[in-house]
Amino acid sequence: MRTPPSRLVRTSALTRCGLALLTLCCLALTSAAAAQRHNGLSSPPTAPPQAKGGAGAPIVPVSTGMGALQFLAVNYGVPAPQSLTRQLEADDDRTRAAALSAIGSPPQYFVHGHIPFPHSIQLSFVDLGITDELDAVLTVELDQHLVSAILAPHGDSWSRIATLTYATTFTDPTTTPATFLNIVRSLMQHERYRAVYRTTTNATNGDFTENEAHLRILNGKAVILISFVSDARICNSIGKHAGCDLTRRWLQPDPADPTQHFLLISATGHLTPHEAADPLASAPDFQMSHLHTFSCQPYTYSDTTQRYEPTANNGPCPTTTTAPPLDHPEPPKPASPTPSH
Repeated sequence: MRTPPSRLVRTSALTRCGLALLTLCCLALTSAAAAQRHNGLSSPPTAPPQAKGGAGAPIVPVSTGMGALQFLAVNYGVPAPQSLTRQLEADDDRTRAAALSAIGSPPQYFVHGHIPFPHSIQLSFVDLGITDELDAVLTVELDQHLVSAILAPHGDSWSRIATLTYATTFTDPTTTPATFLNIVRSLMQHERYRAVYRTTTNATNGDFTENEAHLRILNGKAVILISFVSDARICNSIGKHAGCDLTRRWLQPDPADPTQHFLLISATGHLTPHEAADPLASAPDFQMSHLHTFSCQPYTYSDTTQRYEPTANNGPCPTTTTAPPLDHPEPPKPASPTPSH
């Protein structure tokens, strides 16, 4: 029996539709499979969402920041360091003002008719860079600031490549050039040096936070290698945790590889309200004896950023970690108050 023409037309149409659907399905499957392969010509597969925390967590510094320290990198020709020290003490106001400007002093000291004399001047020649020439660090104590100029030689001339400024009044006996700047050996090159700057921010209730920054000269530029909160005391009088929380932090070589890897060690402790009111509570040894929890974050130097960069998050310390280095001077802290809000 012959199939009616109308049925043949319907059958052919259905067949063509089925083939088209089959072709689309095959193309979709092929595209999905290609999306999971990356041969350099197609886009890589979409990565699954990363789990929060654990081994996939981003690496972040346990502490960073320079606090009250202001750092400005420049390239400014100046007289020789010895000449600058003489000019800073000159009787002529214009000579003194020019010297203050050359080291990068704040503009408030250039008021006509009132160019101050420095309260103290400290000049050090030291190898902060990677050449055989000695650089200079000229630190001046003014009425409301400590100013430290980093000076680098270029043949017979000199240039200021950075200025570090700390706003602190001269009437505060706890801040001096000795508490502001400490020059110690480099961790990576023991025959070279680094400049370690420390500034403290004090609260009215006696709390304080000290920040630390390490500086070297690399490729002719002054570079802050690392900065962090190095000392802190935060007190309160509310709840079961009343008293003072203590934090101490320092950078030291990793015993496993002391010239290439380093540890930022964090030590924390707590003073009860009775201990915080003790007259000895502001003594460094007293505070050190109350540090009971220690953690470490590994660091290594990065040629790309020219800084120490963390290689893992903060965690347990190796069993060979040591006490804070002796290059950390202990400036007198405000007297320990009765814990407050």
